[in-house]
Amino acid sequence: MLAHQDSEFKSAVKGLLPAIVLQAGPEPDGKVSVWTGQPASPSQCIVITAPADTWRKLLDPAPAVGYHSFTAAQRYAQGLHVSGDPLAIAQALHALERLFELLRGQIDPIPALLDRSAITGHYATLDLGATQASVFVETSGLADGPPLLMLHTAGADSRQYHALMADPELRSQWRMIAFDMPSHGRSMPLPGRAWTESGLTRDAYLQICLAVIHHVARAPAVLLGCSMGAAMALVIAANSPAEVAGVVALEAPYKASGRLSPMLCHPAVNQAAHNPAYVRGLMGPGSPLAARREAAWIYAQGGYGVYANDLWFYSEDFDAAEHLGGLDTSTFGVSLLTGAYDYSASPEDSRRVAALIPGSRFTAMADLGHFPMVENPSSLMQYVKPELALIRAARGIA
Repeated sequence: MLAHQDSEFKSAVKGLLPAIVLQAGPEPDGKVSVWTGQPASPSQCIVITAPADTWRKLLDPAPAVGYHSFTAAQRYAQGLHVSGDPLAIAQALHALERLFELLRGQIDPIPALLDRSAITGHYATLDLGATQASVFVETSGLADGPPLLMLHTAGADSRQYHALMADPELRSQWRMIAFDMPSHGRSMPLPGRAWTESGLTRDAYLQICLAVIHHVARAPAVLLGCSMGAAMALVIAANSPAEVAGVVALEAPYKASGRLSPMLCHPAVNQAAHNPAYVRGLMGPGSPLAARREAAWIYAQGGYGVYANDLWFYSEDFDAAEHLGGLDTSTFGVSLLTGAYDYSASPEDSRRVAALIPGSRFTAMADLGHFPMVENPSSLMQYVKPELALIRAARGIA
């Protein structure tokens, strides 16, 4: 079987106790044992059953939305049933997501190396009132150009924007700024907060972003945020419009209840394997495999509990209907771009957000998922560059 020859799948199942079985219909001859494992009980045997027509859709190299990953199929694929203890499924999630990629024959050649030499990094000290934060900041582009501030997703860091920050056209137009939130990437936790943080609040997140605008951007900034970052970009625009010169919100949620899972920092689940797989299922199946792997790798390096803490804001705290009231687009443009394969902040969700903001623009990106700037940056730039051009024109920027 192809899975047994795939280096990533073999790494994902090494030492994995739960077994994985695929079943096409009720007949015994339709059963395929993918991984035998060493299940201690029947609940540790994961059996994925679906009718033949559903398997055909899952095997399609260009699958429909909802059939593009294990976690998407678990929610949306017609007739698909997954039996097994939730803990066993969480422990096997990396292997399951890779298996569904392999079922579609996704084995990409080694990609070309991204030239990051135009990106520079430094640490900046932010005054947060009762405390200070030392955050890692990356910049590229014009030293005195209009600031384009990029906000990363929950549990990730500014590396998500490297392809955009390296793009020659964007570098010729903007002073691009991206930073790692405290506890993320190369930014250490706030003083005394390591291993103890319990949930990112809207107010704390807003305070940090405004401090970056004041101390690093030093001018009203165009905000380019994704997912959690998209929600916060819109919150900043609603609460502090004088600090904003425009907004491009990627994968903006309406109210993403249910995304926060206890498995994200469960003591019996390998966070560095499970959490990347948890986000991998949100990406577009047509995005290059190497890019999707890179997007997931960033999550593999996250600190303990950081992703779950961020999802407190994204999944439990933020409510577009409550928090974006009165957002005025008369002085700056607001654009929302959402990938069709995103089931966390779906195009329908972002369309509802846009309806709350008179004068905003919404576009569904047919070929992308939840992390467009890293899973398929060349495709994203076909959507995002025209929106940035509109913002520049509205602000009178040459």
